[in-house]
Amino acid sequence: MSSERLEHAARIELEPADPFELIRWLARSQPDPRKAVAELIQNSLDAGATVIEIERSGKSKNLSLRIRDNGEGVLPKMERRAALRHLASHIGHSHKLQLDPSERARRVVAGQYGVGLLGFWAIGRQMEIHSRVGRGRVAALRMFEDSPEAEVGTYVAPKGSPATYTEVVITGVHQSAKRVLSGPRLSAYLAVELRGQLLRTGCTLKIYDRLARGDNREITVEPHRYTGEPLDLPKTVAVPGFRPFSVELYVARGMDGAALELACAGTRVAEDISDVDAFSLTGSPWRGADLTGIIDFPDFAVPPGTRRGILANDAALAFLESLAGLTPQILAELERLDTLHRAELDHQVVKDLRRALRGFDDRVRELSLPLVAASGGKEPATGEIGPGVPADSSNKSNGAAAAAEPEGPAGPLASVSIVPAFIRVSPGTERKIRAVPKDAEGRRVKSAHIEWRFPDGPDARIVLEQGSRTRASLLTAEDAQLDRKLPIMAVATDEDVTVADIAAIQVVEEKHEVYARLGIPEPILVSAPGALWRSRRRGFSWEINDAHPDYIRVADNTRRRLRYLIALLAKEIVITSTRRTDAEDVLEAMVQVIAHAEGNLR
Repeated sequence: MSSERLEHAARIELEPADPFELIRWLARSQPDPRKAVAELIQNSLDAGATVIEIERSGKSKNLSLRIRDNGEGVLPKMERRAALRHLASHIGHSHKLQLDPSERARRVVAGQYGVGLLGFWAIGRQMEIHSRVGRGRVAALRMFEDSPEAEVGTYVAPKGSPATYTEVVITGVHQSAKRVLSGPRLSAYLAVELRGQLLRTGCTLKIYDRLARGDNREITVEPHRYTGEPLDLPKTVAVPGFRPFSVELYVARGMDGAALELACAGTRVAEDISDVDAFSLTGSPWRGADLTGIIDFPDFAVPPGTRRGILANDAALAFLESLAGLTPQILAELERLDTLHRAELDHQVVKDLRRALRGFDDRVRELSLPLVAASGGKEPATGEIGPGVPADSSNKSNGAAAAAEPEGPAGPLASVSIVPAFIRVSPGTERKIRAVPKDAEGRRVKSAHIEWRFPDGPDARIVLEQGSRTRASLLTAEDAQLDRKLPIMAVATDEDVTVADIAAIQVVEEKHEVYARLGIPEPILVSAPGALWRSRRRGFSWEINDAHPDYIRVADNTRRRLRYLIALLAKEIVITSTRRTDAEDVLEAMVQVIAHAEGNLR
């Protein structure tokens, strides 16, 4: 486009060929009746109202909406009819600002104040404004949808009317507006749309829905409260050359539709900052970080009709530069909260696992929870009894991982194992135990004789099951001493070979409230991308591979993740109790099926 100097140039003013066509365009650019109501309430707030009431009444074919406030009134220093006449004849003029005509036109185009009165076209066919200031008669302005004409008159104030009030009455509410203007829907919208101003002014906003039933007939609009963990950020951020913007951000983990809203002087102008075309904020943290809350910049320019979106100008550019300076602090806060959340999550997972497996030792007699570290994260002190201790130190196979039992007749006796390896029993209860004698190849030696050696006393005793050489019951007394650890030995003899195994018995309290020391290991998240293992025991620790695809699929949902961890823990319990590490592949395959199913149950 050429920028050459024009000869004999003269300045002219742009004038619409038909002024009412411009008014019609502005009015029709606001299609949302809820936003139109918000603009009318905005006028009441600007007039200093402390109480605003909205009433929805009438019959289905002639529904009306009434908004009344106790503010100072429309142009309170003017005579009432003159004030309303001025209001109707100065569309696009803000009487709140002393502006010359050129500045006024610029601000209308820039959207720095709107044409809220015209928004009633989105609500109904007719609007009346009733105004009274300091007693006297009530003046009324009557406007009609899609009409350039209006009426102004007065009438005697009804008995009991306040000395000063303003009332807007919209009749002939459109069918398309009826549903969205119901009490609950309108309340939810205004709680977000005017949140900043309701909080700042403390104004009481009530909705009386005469068409509703039950509790929805009278609703007090409470400013929207954001949920989540608050980010520790500056409350205001400076914008060079403009007023500062305010910041209120939260992390709402897992909340569907979490979005960071944008506002201008207390009124929302965008539901999600990442959708504002003027900014192109599509990366972290604006998307995918579960951010919610609001950023309010009073110097935004917004379209005058819809009052949605941002105009790209110097103010928007300055805001964006200041927001870029705040971004590193937001990312640092997200990292800090994520670290805290992980620690809290791990603690909660352990509590959930303990609750899920409460009473396990009493009901599942053939299996035992795995050994865990003592309090403080330490391994059991030297001298404590561990499972799988051979009677003959030369018996290397005892306590080692057992191979799959091969076919064929058993050979000479080589080892014996007590199952479960670590036995917990509550006072006054019974626990089933068994001894498994095997040959060197892992075959069961059925001819072996088992002798149980146990220090019978006031706390516990051993009773053999009738007709069985390998199975027994451990019986505890009602007053058995809690936390007492006792050894139990199974001695297997076959021909001239004798082997033995020692297990540990611990008497625990009946309610199993202290599962941290009763066999529920705390899961430790370990990132091992590309590794095939899902979980593993390393000493007394239980490690979970949080980079495994199966974990990633369930990690975003608390209940699915808990069920996945229970499946992994079940695998560890079975392997530990049966000493069948050869079954690990089969159990891993089962966990894979469970994880796949969990991922599809979203």
